[in-house]
Amino acid sequence: MEMFQMIMSQLQNGGITEIAEKLGVSPVQAEKAVGGALPSLMSELATKSSSATSKNDLGFLSLLDQNKDGSVMDDIMALVAKGGPNSGDVTGLVSSILGGKSDKVVNELSKSSGINPAQAGGLLSMIAPLIMQTLSKSKTEGGLDLAGVSTLLNTQKGKAQEKAKESGMGGLLDMLDADKDGSIMDDAMGLLGKFMK
Repeated sequence: MEMFQMIMSQLQNGGITEIAEKLGVSPVQAEKAVGGALPSLMSELATKSSSATSKNDLGFLSLLDQNKDGSVMDDIMALVAKGGPNSGDVTGLVSSILGGKSDKVVNELSKSSGINPAQAGGLLSMIAPLIMQTLSKSKTEGGLDLAGVSTLLNTQKGKAQEKAKESGMGGLLDMLDADKDGSIMDDAMGLLGKFMK
């Protein structure tokens, strides 16, 4: 199953309602916003993995190795509960993935989905660990190396972008595609590693 669809399927089993209640938005707004947040974070991870592959930078792979079992995916609510505007390392995880694009993504996600920027930031902090856990699990189960993880992410990125455009969130992805440098990996590794321990 596609990563995007895998996460959405699990969230639709109560997770969307939990997110909506926590952010103070309707389930419809929450689902639309998730449909933009997931591809956005996946796109940036794909860009960063491609950059790491070209430089043979194994830091990206080591990051995923810090959480091999993916067992937290068995409790979606636990991961969602960690998210929100005051969620410490989880919010730091979003900043590490998006780097200097964080404010742009938050504002575009807010505009596209009809929620305010604080709610958009909180939503991203809930979604980021779900993606990292799913990717870690896929890497472990597939025995993927750095190139394999990068290929997986870039394949999934395209499929997730298609879903986002179908739901009217294409503008957010167009904004991200305008800047594909993927150069924010350096000290992001430390912060991401701290979260994943």
